[in-house]
Amino acid sequence: MARTRSSNPVFTHLRSTAPSSDELAWPPSAQGTPPGTPTPEELARVYRQPSSLTIDDVVMHTLGLFAIAGVGGAVGWYVVDRAPGLVFAAGIAAFVLSLVIRFTGRINPALVVVFGVLSGLMAGGVSRLYANDYAGIIPQAILGTAVIFVTMLLAYRSGRLRATPRMARIVGTVLMAVVILSIIDVALRLTTGSHLPVINDATPLGILFSLVVLVVASLQFILDFDAIERMIAARAPRSDAWVCAYGLLIGFIWVYLEMLRLLSKLRR
Repeated sequence: MARTRSSNPVFTHLRSTAPSSDELAWPPSAQGTPPGTPTPEELARVYRQPSSLTIDDVVMHTLGLFAIAGVGGAVGWYVVDRAPGLVFAAGIAAFVLSLVIRFTGRINPALVVVFGVLSGLMAGGVSRLYANDYAGIIPQAILGTAVIFVTMLLAYRSGRLRATPRMARIVGTVLMAVVILSIIDVALRLTTGSHLPVINDATPLGILFSLVVLVVASLQFILDFDAIERMIAARAPRSDAWVCAYGLLIGFIWVYLEMLRLLSKLRR
């Protein structure tokens, strides 16, 4: 089955599982056997063969994974005031799991589901902490994230923005830097009570920092759309819908958290 390279660092080198014997091509002549009438066993194998990836597969898997993350988010929302350490631990575990998924080069649906729960738990807890200090900020952040997603989709479909290797390097580097800075910030808060001023303070420099990171995070969607389009064009297996859903979830959570950070700075 044809495969394609993607410029998206989240998708690169990832696939769901190795092709099974049921995914081999038919008719027999394609395997070097003279053409002829297919046997009942050959016909059964053909009709058992999963179809290639479609946009419907991506949508359904993405909605399912987002629902799972939403359940985790609800749990994080209600437990963070009593057990903030659980929420922070979930965020670190989600980051470690994303590294495992990235460097093993294969996506297991079970790992994606666990990542969805952990990342949702972290996002829900962080949302509650922001909501405690800024009334109404959560609907604003959700609306802002949705507007960015639709804007990036329209920009991609119109051809105004296209994925490039340079864009992928920038997005990947900034994402890793933000994650590392966030972990350092959490460690400082837990151990010393202080924080990293650039990513938290509502100064002109701090607001500019959040704007730049939000713009770069938004470009993650362009890389996602490009990777999904390439997978569908390459007739990737339907199971690769998990790869697509995983990448979109990372993009949504990143943009949403950066939107929360920016809105909180603007309201101080």
